[in-house]
Amino acid sequence: MSGGPVPVVVVAGYLGAGKSTLLNHLLSGAGDARIGVVVNDFGTVNIDAMLVSGASGGGSVRTVSLSNGCVCCTVDDDELEDVLSSLAARDLDLVVVEASGLAEPAAMVRRVVLAEDPRIDYGGLVYVADAAHLAGTMERHPSLRHHLALADLVVLNKIDLATDPDAARSLVREHAPSAPVVGTVDAVVPVGLLIDAEVLARRAAQRRDSPRQLTLDEALREHDHHHDHDHGESHRHLHDDYAAVTVETGPLDARATAALLADPPQGVFRTKGFVTVADGTRLEVHAVGRHVRTAPERGRRGGAASVLVLLGIGLDDEGIRARVEECLADPDAPSDPRAVLSLLRYSAAAQADSAILED
Repeated sequence: MSGGPVPVVVVAGYLGAGKSTLLNHLLSGAGDARIGVVVNDFGTVNIDAMLVSGASGGGSVRTVSLSNGCVCCTVDDDELEDVLSSLAARDLDLVVVEASGLAEPAAMVRRVVLAEDPRIDYGGLVYVADAAHLAGTMERHPSLRHHLALADLVVLNKIDLATDPDAARSLVREHAPSAPVVGTVDAVVPVGLLIDAEVLARRAAQRRDSPRQLTLDEALREHDHHHDHDHGESHRHLHDDYAAVTVETGPLDARATAALLADPPQGVFRTKGFVTVADGTRLEVHAVGRHVRTAPERGRRGGAASVLVLLGIGLDDEGIRARVEECLADPDAPSDPRAVLSLLRYSAAAQADSAILED
């Protein structure tokens, strides 16, 4: 079991940008990860390249179990939360929801964030944009500006076909100034951005301990790997490298840390780790884009260091370290017992209380 809630990533983008290509890459090329995909139509997913081990479903919900442990569902909007809960009950590492090309991403994100099932965790809005036609598409559909502004990660796909890639990046930056932007060919997104490396390592170890033949999808991946190298095409799926910056410090100021998590350094997509604040409280923290979640650490260790891991694209290592160090607690400052509330307000309990009050 992977343990903990399953991150649910919403993938949005205009028609033809490469959303389905991204999904197909994740399903067939993400190694040992077990992924659930929710789509409106099976036709967008290349399940023909994989062995189908079974299909089920009642009403309008249909589910196909793929040979690599992944799962694909079709669903109407009204059934989304029920399907997410069903997928969260499986031993999955990631669930990806594809929004239709004309869908409003904000509505989809809201449904995931407000899902009542504690096994569901918002994993970010990934917005796929066609680098070759972005300017023209935005002229015809101004609403895309607002969609970009909501993105936690922008996938600037077909970067190899763009006549001016820098202009396409600048256009994205104009509307999404802080979101990390990854330029891709064939929408190949670094899977480490979406799934923790330790989860993938655990899956790989499990598979090594279970002797078996390669499934068809794995055999195809092996073939593609050798084919690329044999033909000198190992860079066919170029994408910008992602990076992780780990910072270990002493106690942090709670308010400054909350501000850092809610407004991460440029290029940071995810932040995770443990924070010890000035009064000794130790919290587990997770952030995707500007969405923050905290929880008291299980088995608290008094005096333990604060450790943050920030993952993203094109990270400024020194700049990030400086931002974290700016959050160091002042040992001479008077104690403020209310300061920790700035982080605790992102806890599940606090957010549930807030939802009750809003109702």
